[in-house]
Amino acid sequence: MDEKKKSLFSTVVVSSVAAVFIAVAVLVLFVPRVEVKDICYFICGCVVIFGIYMIVRYFMTAGYEKLNEYGFSEGVLFVLLGICGLVSAERIAASFLTALGLLLLLSGVIKLQYALDLKCMGDKAWAGFFVVTVILLGCSISVILNPFEDMGFYQNYTAYILLVDGIVEIVTIFYLNFRTKAYRQGRGMGREGEQQEVYELKNQEGGMAAQPEPNAGAYDADFSKNPQEKNMEDKQEENAEFYKEIGQGGQQGE
Repeated sequence: MDEKKKSLFSTVVVSSVAAVFIAVAVLVLFVPRVEVKDICYFICGCVVIFGIYMIVRYFMTAGYEKLNEYGFSEGVLFVLLGICGLVSAERIAASFLTALGLLLLLSGVIKLQYALDLKCMGDKAWAGFFVVTVILLGCSISVILNPFEDMGFYQNYTAYILLVDGIVEIVTIFYLNFRTKAYRQGRGMGREGEQQEVYELKNQEGGMAAQPEPNAGAYDADFSKNPQEKNMEDKQEENAEFYKEIGQGGQQGE
């Protein structure tokens, strides 16, 4: 149950980050009135809210009872980072596109892990996700290096990469969750089938061992008798044969 909750939480977090990427890209591309400083305020505010959620979740789920649970520490870290970002939003705005490039690079590395997970599960779609991820990684590196002279083109280019990355992130995480569930169910059914085969094989071996051998009862009956009883029976049979021979001899004499 804890594993399912962690998986759901990770899915929600990654989807939320992708949604923020898409929202920022839409603001940059289609709402020119919005300044970069305002977008920085928006992102830093989301980071603070997420940190508060992490802290509350830590106490609501009794995280202190679990080993290696750092929800509270992570929440405090996000809150502090968000507050620092709100205070120095103007400075961040000066290198806003470079910061987005770093976030895109981090997102690409995570998607690279997703593609590897799909490959390990034997999913044929992993190659497509891998190729798209490599392309996005190259684009994120170009955003960080900034080889463009036109600032307007550089800003729009970064926004389009951010938009595509957010969409690909959402599609990848949901597809990965679907394939992971199917893979686990398949492994569970395979184990049940193996256990059933072993159980049937044991039953067959037990049935063969329980079947009596031909004439086994007669042999068992002979071996179960005492030696004295067998000698007595042998003597009685010899006496019976002797008297029978005497009787036959008397009849012949008459």
